[in-house]
Amino acid sequence: MLVTRDSRQGPAYPFWLAIQRKLLELDMSQAELVRRSKVTATVIDSLRTSPARNASTRQRNVLTLAAELGIPRDEALQLAGLAEPKPDTVVSVRDAIHRSPNYNADEKKALIGLLDVLDASKRSAEQGNQSA
Repeated sequence: MLVTRDSRQGPAYPFWLAIQRKLLELDMSQAELVRRSKVTATVIDSLRTSPARNASTRQRNVLTLAAELGIPRDEALQLAGLAEPKPDTVVSVRDAIHRSPNYNADEKKALIGLLDVLDASKRSAEQGNQSA
């Protein structure tokens, strides 16, 4: 499946994407989510493309949706761009690239290739320091 980057993606797009995945996983419609959470479809759709007009309202809506869908609070806030990842959280850049919907297969291959070059350069520098 070819996924292209949408220039209209807002900062909460990863959370919107997580909502879509959870809806599929739970076999729930967005209308059902709206009914249960009392968060309007317009607000849910705004997560895909729009920056928050009011951070506290966005946070309240994100947490309400997350609770309804069983998405952990910290994860929801991070995905919505409302919280930084915890410093002790180790993120695999390669895994993030592979999972990202923002790049197509060729772009992912190029990014992984760049990481390969950077890793080889780092290993070479480390070997040079050890032999010195």
